Amino acid sequence: MKKSTLAARMAALALAGAMLLPLTAQAVYTDAAGHWAESAIEKWSGEYGILNGYSDGTFRPDNTITRGAFAGIMARFMQYVDEAPPGTFSDTAGEYWEGDILKLNAAGVYLGTDGKALIYNNITRQQAVTMICRAFGLEEAAGELPYADGAAVAAYARGYLLTLTELGCITDTESGGAFRPTDAITRAEVVNILNNLVAVLFQAPGEYSLDVEGNAMVNAADGVYLVGMTIRGDLIIAPGVTGTVTLHDVTVEGKIRNLGSATVMEVTTVKPEPEPEPVPEPDDPAEPEEDMDGYFLYDGKKIAIAENLTVSRLTWQDFEWDEDGRLQCVNDDYRTRFGIDVSAYQNRSCPDNTIDWEAAAADGVDFAMVRIALRGTSTGELHADAFYEQNIDGALDAGIDTGVYIFSQAITVEEALEEADYVVELLDGRELTGPVAYDWEMQDRTYRVYGLDPEIATACAVAFCRRIEEAGYEPMIYCSRYVGYLKFDLDQLSDYPIWYPEYKYPTTEAEKVYPGFYYQVDYWQYTDKAEVDGITGRVDANLRLIPRKR
Repeated sequence: MKKSTLAARMAALALAGAMLLPLTAQAVYTDAAGHWAESAIEKWSGEYGILNGYSDGTFRPDNTITRGAFAGIMARFMQYVDEAPPGTFSDTAGEYWEGDILKLNAAGVYLGTDGKALIYNNITRQQAVTMICRAFGLEEAAGELPYADGAAVAAYARGYLLTLTELGCITDTESGGAFRPTDAITRAEVVNILNNLVAVLFQAPGEYSLDVEGNAMVNAADGVYLVGMTIRGDLIIAPGVTGTVTLHDVTVEGKIRNLGSATVMEVTTVKPEPEPEPVPEPDDPAEPEEDMDGYFLYDGKKIAIAENLTVSRLTWQDFEWDEDGRLQCVNDDYRTRFGIDVSAYQNRSCPDNTIDWEAAAADGVDFAMVRIALRGTSTGELHADAFYEQNIDGALDAGIDTGVYIFSQAITVEEALEEADYVVELLDGRELTGPVAYDWEMQDRTYRVYGLDPEIATACAVAFCRRIEEAGYEPMIYCSRYVGYLKFDLDQLSDYPIWYPEYKYPTTEAEKVYPGFYYQVDYWQYTDKAEVDGITGRVDANLRLIPRKR
């Protein structure tokens, strides 16, 4: 082996180690501050770890990249699994990048030159553009290139370059409009193209809820759960994703481009038409029609009246909207407290993913219910809310009474106990000043709890609450009319507070507003469109209704 070739390989291997080994996270590399690609470097190195810096605290943005190192970047991005046979290329056996190159070859991305991979050659700008388009499944566009040196672009790269140009991904041309197709691409230029092509990368399984301005990409092998969001571009699912990508109330304005074998499940919450409420006479309580046999009617069904619960006597006369659009209870038999419930959805709408709990407290928030965990509606997997610790500690430190809730999809008592134990584990000894709520919901047949026998549903709720009590916390039941009337035996749950959801809005002064539950509720989640200081965007608002002792 020639001495110069050995030196080149040793340098490339040093670069490989720097780009693959995670290093200590830092806000800005010493040589990236002020660089034209600074923000993209911070994002794709510091946040996503696709290109890492060096152990001396530098990123070396203007360094070039070898073909092998570029294959490593793309393999990490796409999470390829399949490899081409050994010997596909005559010069890769035993080399550092062999596995990644064979993976890209199997995917039709890395084709080589005359049977060679040429691992240690620098990759040119036109070669990088071509491989990126092949990896992302982008087709070649037809037309003239808008570059001063467009005629110098190789035939194999012309259509791909035009595609990325039309997508707005090529933003590093020199003055005069030269693309420089045969120049070696730099680390900063690679980061820049990736940053322009993908706005958000979902790398880990879990639930995400944030609007994306541009393309979003999933490369978490086990899939993700996206809920309540808009992607103003394409949703790209990497070839290495083999799990389920669930889109629950997700709008994708572009295309869903599934590049591998992932299962894509699109779920739309079918919200039932609002149930017609009786319009009571001024002095009549707002309660369902009742007969003489211990039943009331709900949706045409006879529901046995629970013996151990108090029937609600609240009417539309007991509530009014204040000037800030918040609901007030004016019945002197109750005192009230104002609260909110939050999940990662609120964090991701706030600057730095952080709710300003001090500002929320100053804006009159007396209590908060923080989502601590959730079970998937289809997979049944348990996940912690991404920001539960931050939210619990932040609310408590701000003097806000703080409880937590878990979105449950338990279909066995064992699963309900698993959920309770998971909540206790996540709380890690924290002393809450509010309850621990069991939020068991069923919207439609896409939910795994659909069709569960009421006896089992009730047994799950009871088991959860008892386990939470044993851990020293106060349990609470979250239930809609449907769940409360048709899925839970509320007599068996009468020892626990009820958190009831029914959304109202201050659209007209004449709107008849009251909690339409047959029984007295302890917490009423009365809207999903409240505004509170310290939170960007909307948030659920709640009233705690506390009967006065007479």
